[in-house]
Amino acid sequence: MNLGERAPLWPIAIGRILIGVLWLFSLRWKLPPDFAPASGHGLMDWLLLEVQYPAFTFYADLVSSVIIPNFTLFAWIIFLSELLVGLSLLTGTLTRLGGGIGLLMAINLGVGLLEVPGEWPWSYLMLAMWHGVFSATAAGRTLGVDGWLRRRSTVVSRLRWLT
Repeated sequence: MNLGERAPLWPIAIGRILIGVLWLFSLRWKLPPDFAPASGHGLMDWLLLEVQYPAFTFYADLVSSVIIPNFTLFAWIIFLSELLVGLSLLTGTLTRLGGGIGLLMAINLGVGLLEVPGEWPWSYLMLAMWHGVFSATAAGRTLGVDGWLRRRSTVVSRLRWLT
């Protein structure tokens, strides 16, 4: 490949789709209305682990004093955010936005779970890196709705920073 040639983007698109499926599968253990699966171990259990094994005391304080007392509100925000990111990446729709939100969520997961026993913090770093790639490359333009809309719509041309 010459220096002037571009690398194919379909491998990034495949990664985007797989990470979208990952986000959607992660919803199974935080289902409304109690945000837990049938086994009973759900989102609240992970929040309590973040408080019990803090990497940063300010974060544990935030979780224990703001998020846990307002659990239902934050659980819905988390659930809907993960649903949005998963669908965005799976379909390639508003991928830069979905990638950006996913990046912030991956960083949040990494900070919150950094010291929890049995967690591998590098997985959250890798997840964050993938989302950064999806945002930087506008990964929905290949094998995604963003690419289809970009080719067919003048309205989307005004919103290019989102696609």
